[in-house]
Amino acid sequence: DLLSPLSDELLVRILSFLPLKHLLAVSPVSRRFYHLAGDSQLWKALYYARFVLPRAMRIPGFRDGPVAGAAGHKLHYSGRRALWADGRRGGLVRDEDTTARAERNDEDGAIPCAPRQEGVLQKTETVNWKRQYKLRYNWSRGKCAVEELRIGPADAGHGDEEERKILAKVLEGIAITADRTSGLRAWDLRGRQLLAQVELGQDSENEAAPSCIAIDDAKMGEGILDITVGFVDGGFGVWTLHIAEKRIARRYRHEKSSNGELIAMAFSYPYLLTATGSVLVSLYTFEVPIATDADGRADATDHTAETEVGGNNSGSQGQKEASVDKLVSPYLLTSLNSHTSRPPLALSIRKTTMTTVASIAYTFSTRQGWSIGIQDLHIRSSAAKPKSAPEITTTRIAYTTPVDTGGPLRTADASPRTPRRHASYQSPESRSSSVHTTPESDTEPGPTTLCYTHPYLLATLPDNTLVLHMCTSDASSLSISRGIRLWGHTSGISDAEITARGKAVSVSSRGEEMRVWELEGRSNGLGSRSIEIRPGQSPKKNMTDESGATYDWDERRNWVGFDDEMVIVLKEKTGGGKESLMVYDFT
Repeated sequence: DLLSPLSDELLVRILSFLPLKHLLAVSPVSRRFYHLAGDSQLWKALYYARFVLPRAMRIPGFRDGPVAGAAGHKLHYSGRRALWADGRRGGLVRDEDTTARAERNDEDGAIPCAPRQEGVLQKTETVNWKRQYKLRYNWSRGKCAVEELRIGPADAGHGDEEERKILAKVLEGIAITADRTSGLRAWDLRGRQLLAQVELGQDSENEAAPSCIAIDDAKMGEGILDITVGFVDGGFGVWTLHIAEKRIARRYRHEKSSNGELIAMAFSYPYLLTATGSVLVSLYTFEVPIATDADGRADATDHTAETEVGGNNSGSQGQKEASVDKLVSPYLLTSLNSHTSRPPLALSIRKTTMTTVASIAYTFSTRQGWSIGIQDLHIRSSAAKPKSAPEITTTRIAYTTPVDTGGPLRTADASPRTPRRHASYQSPESRSSSVHTTPESDTEPGPTTLCYTHPYLLATLPDNTLVLHMCTSDASSLSISRGIRLWGHTSGISDAEITARGKAVSVSSRGEEMRVWELEGRSNGLGSRSIEIRPGQSPKKNMTDESGATYDWDERRNWVGFDDEMVIVLKEKTGGGKESLMVYDFT
């Protein structure tokens, strides 16, 4: 035995030269080797070589230059604390979050994950790199465990469809759902339990049904999420989720509007972007300027306290009250109206170094087909007048090459008109008079859903394919690349979502097919690939196909969302009731 007398430091050094297969084979030899083979620095280097370096190699100019092969070049791994090419907030599996789940979700084909150890060689860093490697490995293979989280009442019956409609968003292990019956709820997906719940209005019976939802995660590091919900009557509201305190507080409620139902929202405090079914887009700010008009808006800058009820964990605990700063009525910066645009559309707000960019991605008909357009609004606060209203300094518009569907000539222009801008003081009544709904838009060809997270624009089509566009934007220009057709689905696509890193998830209408797409750095379409998600276990259903998979043909998957660890699918059953979240856990 030549290895046992060696120190742990030397053994770890020797193990660092082993490939992954042999490192896993050495692990069960003894308790000492089991501990040393799970050293975080070993798996950090393996993680870098498999997941970080290939991504960095796609960066233009990354490996160019005469010193590219030098030992100190950026292509070589360094164990120092540095920002890697995939450095971002989130995406790192923490020990305290995953110890229990690692044992519960370990399935065949996934890399085994050692329990938490406190060894002499382990650093004080909070990242468990072996678990992080396992997470990325399972994503690349589509391997996960699936659980069903019931969120709808089982006795909902055959009620009104709007009353039963559930909206959902997911972010870093937290799911936010909104519906007319149960109100606004926050779910802990890791613990599979309800965090907090609050009613959407004072009178739940007369409250309008929610129609869209958006989340601002700027304060996620502080355990705070800002949530906006839009309603079918044109109103909207703002709530704040305090994760540690397990409570939801209402901060603002906007009355109903004659402009019609809100179908999309984007929120990044202090800016709120909304869109109606007739594609009337409004941009608000909650940083209300002083003395903006004669209606007394300046008096509303004083923040007052409001008492809200939340923190209902199990439904049987007492209610918790807390004070929260109430938001003032937002100031309308501008509204845009277009007679050629139509749903689907997607809204986003992103912040750059100098400005905030509000983007509207929409669909419009051409003479023999359809096209997708994007309009960017660059917003900047005045440094000379800090208490004045922000200004929209630049407006850019771009659109894709029209897709010819071979249909008859249409009355719409071949290129979109820039939406007219209404003055910020114009009343909702005067704005609504200039809005016209196109009743035949539902039957017109084009994408079924749009998803825009800069720089990726993803559209799902009725022919079971997706189209990816790359957007390039700066202070002086905006352009959209040629579309790349993505193949892989064999049935109708219900929904899709994409992140700023180029990872996308799509789901079929009945949920029998879900795919993960890695699209980053493949603007020419070459190498773009998708992986089918294959859960290790499936909930019981009603019908079984030849492969052993089971399906209930009355069920529909109308929404999909994901974070770095999970894919969440909203499952609804025709006829009412039994709504649930399907949690596909890759940890």
